[in-house]
Amino acid sequence: MQRIVILGNAGSGKSTLARALGMRLGLPVVHLDTLFWEPDWVEPDAEQFRARVSEAVAPTAWICEGNYARRTFDLRLPRADLII
Repeated sequence: MQRIVILGNAGSGKSTLARALGMRLGLPVVHLDTLFWEPDWVEPDAEQFRARVSEAVAPTAWICEGNYARRTFDLRLPRADLII
């Protein structure tokens, strides 16, 4: 398992699980909220966000947590070895 996607509702523990797995497996963790929100809680342009996600999941190993289903599933899920 080198590419893990963690999905879930807000407050379900996605970030906590991602951090724990990242430490245990030695994998970098990508938090989609960090890629999405700009300073002062400004939403990015859709293409900017997709570009950020594409770049984040380009490496061979990562844990990516967050939803943003309609915006990024097509970028993340096909590359995942495991979806939680």
